[in-house]
Amino acid sequence: MASDYVLGTHQSELERLRFQHELWSPISEAAWTRAGIQSGQRVLDLGAGPGFAAADLAARVGATGRVLGLELSADYAAEAQALAQRNGLPQLEVRQHDLLKDPWPDEHFDLAWCRWLAMFLPDLEPLLAGLERCLPIGAQLLVHEYVHWDTFALHPKAEAVARFGQACQQSFRAAGGDPDVNRRLPSLLSARGWQIEELLPLPVLGPQGSMAAQWMERFVAVYGLQLQRLGLWSAADQSEALEQIQAAASDPGSFWVGPTVLELRARRLGP
Repeated sequence: MASDYVLGTHQSELERLRFQHELWSPISEAAWTRAGIQSGQRVLDLGAGPGFAAADLAARVGATGRVLGLELSADYAAEAQALAQRNGLPQLEVRQHDLLKDPWPDEHFDLAWCRWLAMFLPDLEPLLAGLERCLPIGAQLLVHEYVHWDTFALHPKAEAVARFGQACQQSFRAAGGDPDVNRRLPSLLSARGWQIEELLPLPVLGPQGSMAAQWMERFVAVYGLQLQRLGLWSAADQSEALEQIQAAASDPGSFWVGPTVLELRARRLGP
């Protein structure tokens, strides 16, 4: 699969995303409950990927609701639409769409949801303007984006894994993104007339063998290869990081901490 994605859209990345969804699904469901997403509502899913979260949202809003997913990758959009058909979710539509270039949908939604999207955008203005087009006064925006990527670590003393985290952030910034974008989004929204209703940190961590640990180990294995292709990481670096992960498996006191996500929920009050 070809893509402009920093992370790629190859099969190993698709499987990593599937596992990631399993880990984050309870966290997402709790956030959707806090936001009051319910049957009959219209939800816009920005950066829908292969549609795992979009399908869950479609099940939540039911047959009388609607979920529209917008996804940059044509391959992922096709995966998501096939998932909707397999699961019998006619209320779910996923379109291939470039948020920075293509016209936004000419329809209104009760809520827009995005996770790990804004961090990859070189320009946030099209995102903010598009939200104002699709979300009327009173509608909500629910965002899960990183606020502190530097918390990514394998403790204790996995120095190569720490260097891997820094190389990840370098790759995101080199592509025009901001790994800690949620430090800026609340202020940007407030300046445009949005009311910030919730800021909730969502740390993910776990000991060896936990889903959280497996998620981060898979990320090192998959994205380490991409970092090598980008010239930001070497085969020797990757071997050292994997050796440290293997060594940590024999230490029952070792544990992983992920980059810190911030849940941002805002309501549009104007202009």
